[in-house]
Amino acid sequence: MSKVEITIGGREFVFTCGPDDEPRVRALATAIDEHYQPLAPRFSQNLLFACLRAADDVFDQAGVTPGEDPETKRLREQLEAVEHERDRLEAALSAATDARGRLERDMRTAREEAREREDAESKAQADRIALLENRCEDLQHKLEAAQMQELPFGGSNGASDDPDLLPALERFAGLLESCADKLEGRVGNA
Repeated sequence: MSKVEITIGGREFVFTCGPDDEPRVRALATAIDEHYQPLAPRFSQNLLFACLRAADDVFDQAGVTPGEDPETKRLREQLEAVEHERDRLEAALSAATDARGRLERDMRTAREEAREREDAESKAQADRIALLENRCEDLQHKLEAAQMQELPFGGSNGASDDPDLLPALERFAGLLESCADKLEGRVGNA
């Protein structure tokens, strides 16, 4: 241990400290004396103010408040960074949730429109089938009526002199029936 003499505000003080601590004690005393110089000559009060100002400078330079541990300050800064990141992520989640809601609404609308189009197309096709069925039915009735009537170019018994006419009319009637059967099959599937 060594004795160190320091001067603050024109007064000398003697401290005992380790030999390695002497330069630090002298530097601290010089800093306090610099804060003491501009104050009024009341020694004890001025010494207190000088020490308070020196301590305030130390805390300002360390970036902590008096009584706050530097580790606590570091943890507080980390907490603030985590809270900032949490706020950013919450905003991103909110935006994603909004986008998902819009997408779901658009998908519902698209499905409804597709269903309406499909219903309209089905109705239009059913109407076309019904129209074709009516035409086939009319043709069938006309064919049946024509078969019942005497042909104007035939002989006295109503038979034609053309041997190919009757088989051709029968084939035509068969085609009409086949057409009607196919149309009825489509109506069942539609």
